[in-house]
Amino acid sequence: MSKSQSQRPWLSSCGEFLGQYERETKGEAAINLRRRFIDPLFEEVDASSLVALRVMFGLIMLWECWRFWSKGWIERHYIAPEFFFKYYGFEWVQAWPGDGMYWHFAALAVLALLITLGVLYRAATVLFFLAFTYVFLLDQARYLNHFYLVILIAVALMVIPAPHLRSPTPAWSIWLFRLQFEVMYIFAGIVKINADWLRLEPMGMWLARRDDWPFLGELFLQDWVVAIASYGAIVLHIIGAPLLLVKATRGWVMAIYFVFHLMNHFMFNIGIFPWVAMAGTLLFLEPDWPKRAIRVTKKFTLKMRAPAHG
Repeated sequence: MSKSQSQRPWLSSCGEFLGQYERETKGEAAINLRRRFIDPLFEEVDASSLVALRVMFGLIMLWECWRFWSKGWIERHYIAPEFFFKYYGFEWVQAWPGDGMYWHFAALAVLALLITLGVLYRAATVLFFLAFTYVFLLDQARYLNHFYLVILIAVALMVIPAPHLRSPTPAWSIWLFRLQFEVMYIFAGIVKINADWLRLEPMGMWLARRDDWPFLGELFLQDWVVAIASYGAIVLHIIGAPLLLVKATRGWVMAIYFVFHLMNHFMFNIGIFPWVAMAGTLLFLEPDWPKRAIRVTKKFTLKMRAPAHG
């Protein structure tokens, strides 16, 4: 103890009091932080929304395997080419010889079906991740950002508890997907802030190719429409995505996203992405939304079947 402290004992007591108060305050802050943000992640919630995602994801991937098979893409992209652009560090990944790629996509389809049905869930998700990632790594020239998203979704499905209608799930398993789609949407908005996009390209070129659409075709040639589409996409992703987390705005933003994705599907050739995105966006609803939807549908059906009285 210094001389000044010995002469002023109240100063030492005050210092001890402040130190104890600071330690207790920090402890209370940590406890409050844990109770507010950490503990809720481990609370059990309804798993039906994850079941819906599992089923939709499995069906979408089953459909994608069929598209590759029926359109001849397996032969065109992975058997006929004699040279592939390899990812750095994955030069050793080679296509199966002979008809091996056909068998590989057949196996992917079976795994997608197992995921849809929830049969052998853990093994199916792990094997699907490995098999799909293998196809992704075969040729860098075939890169699609929504295939990368498929891999990330497969990883998330691997690590969460197997979702079943009769069993609850920890809330973190739903927030894992919400975080993934938040990152996807916001990043999609940020990358559009570049010189070309701000000059309304390539949106102007894309819309000009749809000038044969009834009623809307002539509008697609108007600069103001192209500007709304270009800048609107940026605003929707950067501002709209966080608003999915707000209950008061969630419904409106989700409706806009669904219109956005459906327009993308019918106007542009971007494959399965709109359907994967809509399936994931539904996870921002309450965890039991599928059960609520079924109850509402049953009530509506019974009301429509009820005989009229009068």
